[in-house]
Amino acid sequence: MANKREEFRRIKEVVPGSIAEEIGVEPGYILVSIDGVEVRDVFDYRIRERAAEMLLAFRLPDGQIAEVELEKDEDEELGLVFEDPIMCNCTSCANHCIFCFIDQNPKGMRETLYFKDDDMRMSFLTGNYVTLTNLSDKEFDRIIGYHLSPINVSVHATDPVVREKMINNKFAGKLMPRLRKMIENGITINCQIVCCPGYNNGPVLDQTIHDLAQLGEGVLSIAVVPVGVTKFRDENNLVKLELFNKQTASELLDQVAYWQDYFLKTRGERIFFAADEFYVRAERPIPKAEEYEGYPQLENGVGMIAERDAAMTKGIALRKKHLPEKIDHSFVGKRFTMISGTDAAPYTRKFAKDISLLYNIDLVVLAVLNEFFGHTITVSGLLTGGDIANAVLKEREEGRGPDVVILTANMMKADEDIFLDDMTLSQFKEKVGIPVIVAECEGSGALKALDEFTGLYKGIED
Repeated sequence: MANKREEFRRIKEVVPGSIAEEIGVEPGYILVSIDGVEVRDVFDYRIRERAAEMLLAFRLPDGQIAEVELEKDEDEELGLVFEDPIMCNCTSCANHCIFCFIDQNPKGMRETLYFKDDDMRMSFLTGNYVTLTNLSDKEFDRIIGYHLSPINVSVHATDPVVREKMINNKFAGKLMPRLRKMIENGITINCQIVCCPGYNNGPVLDQTIHDLAQLGEGVLSIAVVPVGVTKFRDENNLVKLELFNKQTASELLDQVAYWQDYFLKTRGERIFFAADEFYVRAERPIPKAEEYEGYPQLENGVGMIAERDAAMTKGIALRKKHLPEKIDHSFVGKRFTMISGTDAAPYTRKFAKDISLLYNIDLVVLAVLNEFFGHTITVSGLLTGGDIANAVLKEREEGRGPDVVILTANMMKADEDIFLDDMTLSQFKEKVGIPVIVAECEGSGALKALDEFTGLYKGIED
């Protein structure tokens, strides 16, 4: 019978065509050990699976142990996917950051929305950002000894006093020595700065970028994102924080432009990028797609508008070349309402006419106000099912349709069709009572979703 530690190593999936499939491993098996030694976590596993020879021990569903001696090419992966991605308990956050979004949640949400992870292993696996404050020197040395990268680090400020004040952790000031040690060990780093007016903007931000620049090419990218403030800060007795306005956002973008010029001259690349929200607040044009240099921090809201703009422009042009003589499907002429956060809506609306012509529909973009978290939260990924459904029903009451709703996948949990307010996609569909399309948020996801829904433009590769 499996013990508690072994359960972390239960196999969820065996990659088709992999070594594991060849030797007969099946989902439900548990990896007991490699060469007689228990696997400590995913970093340990990733290193040890690279060996050319090994003895694998598995616990079968009936409790029996099966051993397999294996020879393979060095660095060849076994092809095992585990139920628990880090193969051990996830390290929770020991900080009390003044800007923490989770602390700004209302009471009564599902339990998982209150869990704050701060685990270097999750950073490597899923791109989460970590503060490096909750590791002993011994554990830190063990993890960096695996030389797995990149690691995403929440920097916020390199000034020890400022960082300790923002993170509320006495170990926060040890950041720079740890970043240097990571880079010395060949680990590359992506850096995030959550910027709070009056704390780490202005001269503090300049000092932070200067210090990170001194670390050299081990720093792959730096992103600055604005603090998000929900309507529950007062209710949750949190310190008051200011939002960026047109002036302060403009000042920050001037700093970004200065440092981008510096990095272009010294490294031939910009490295430092600002989240889209700063350009919206400052009422400045969004930079061109190529200026984001491959979008190293797209999931941080950095370059999302430019990336989608470029992909949609390309996708629309490609479909225009394959425009059929007659555009026919069961929803011809119907109103399709595409849901958007208030920030991105103007940038999406400019494609509405072309999309309408491509599919012979009436496409409108509906900017939904965030009533759940407050109107200061303006991105689509933090909209709730209830707010979206209410906005759609209001459109119907006022005689503006719609006949079909288009959502983006980032409005729901990554691995489950459920919104932040626990409304399921099925419940949402039942409430609005009309067909619902779920499109990928990035790129030309809306076009691909409409292709599938209407049956048009099959075989086109964007």
